Amino acid sequence: MRARRRPVRPRRSFFIAGEGQSERPFARFLQYLCDEAGLYVHLDIKPQDGGGSVAVIEQAGRWLKRNRSRREYQARLVLLDRDRIEAEPQEGIQAQAAATRYKLEVIFQDPNLEGLLVRLHAGQEQRKIRASDSESELRKMWPAYQKPPTAEQLRQRFTLDDVRRAATYDQHLRKLLAVLGLWS
Repeated sequence: MRARRRPVRPRRSFFIAGEGQSERPFARFLQYLCDEAGLYVHLDIKPQDGGGSVAVIEQAGRWLKRNRSRREYQARLVLLDRDRIEAEPQEGIQAQAAATRYKLEVIFQDPNLEGLLVRLHAGQEQRKIRASDSESELRKMWPAYQKPPTAEQLRQRFTLDDVRRAATYDQHLRKLLAVLGLWS
């Protein structure tokens, strides 16, 4: 007689879309953090083909519509660079309307992913940086930085404590961590 296997509890799944290829390693880094924290979650990461913020949201929404029977998501998130929205306020209004239509929650990286990575360094949490300066400032702190970084490079460079410290001063990062269960 075969021994009964314990039922495997399903992972809580989260949909994460990003503007391009740089967000994929960051989202994989978040998956590492969730795993290390003992959270039983799966991040379904779908980088979009770039374009404006509205196009990114529309692409993510269409993907979700085509694949709706695949999985039920605890949350449906889109990572966007705040600098693009600030540069074109009308695009921001349209992006938010599209996100509402597709039931997506927008998480802004301030001012962009490189600016966020600057703030993950100790002592830089509250730093306000212009998008045009973020990559050069990041290279000053991380001379080996190459765009896009790999998830493993992010994992070797930063810890959950670094991310939580930065989230103390960044409401969108804090919201992202809270949704995933990394912030209490």
